[in-house]
Amino acid sequence: MVIKAFPFDDRNQRDFDQMTTRIRDGLDLIRKKKTLKATQETLAELAQCSRRTLSLRVWPILELKKLKDARSNHIKAVGGKVDVRTAGETDRLLIKQIKNYQTQNGELFDRVQNLEEEKARSVVVIEALENQVNALKEQVQLLEQQSRKRNLHAVCSV
Repeated sequence: MVIKAFPFDDRNQRDFDQMTTRIRDGLDLIRKKKTLKATQETLAELAQCSRRTLSLRVWPILELKKLKDARSNHIKAVGGKVDVRTAGETDRLLIKQIKNYQTQNGELFDRVQNLEEEKARSVVVIEALENQVNALKEQVQLLEQQSRKRNLHAVCSV
C-alpha cells in the first residue's frame, strides 16, 4: 500500500523547518544574552510562535531547563546575584575595583619589603649564632682533650 502525498505536505514540512530554525536561533540568543530570561515566554516571542508550539515539541523546553540550570549553577559558583548594569555603572564599578586592587598591591608590596628586611636581619642573627655554636664546639673539644689528658695522667700516676 502506497501512501499518497498531499499537496500541502511540502508546505507543512517547510513551515516546520522554519519554525525549528527560529526556535534554535531564539535559544542561541538567550544563551548569548544573559539579560534575556530563559523562559518559554521569552523564547516564544523570539521564535514568533506560541508557548504551546514549544510545549508540543518538548526539546525546546528541555533546552530552556538546561540553560536555567547552567545559569543557576554559574550564579552559585560566582556566589551572588547577576546584576544588569549600565555601561557607566560598570565602568565606575571597575574603576573602584582597580583602586581596591592597587591598594591591596601596595599593602602586599610593603609586606614583602618588611619580610625581606626581616629575612636579612635573620641571616645576620643566624650567622652570629652559628659562630657561637662553632666557638662552643671548639671549647667542648678543648675541654674533652684536657679531660682525657687529666684522666690519662691520673691513670699513669697510679
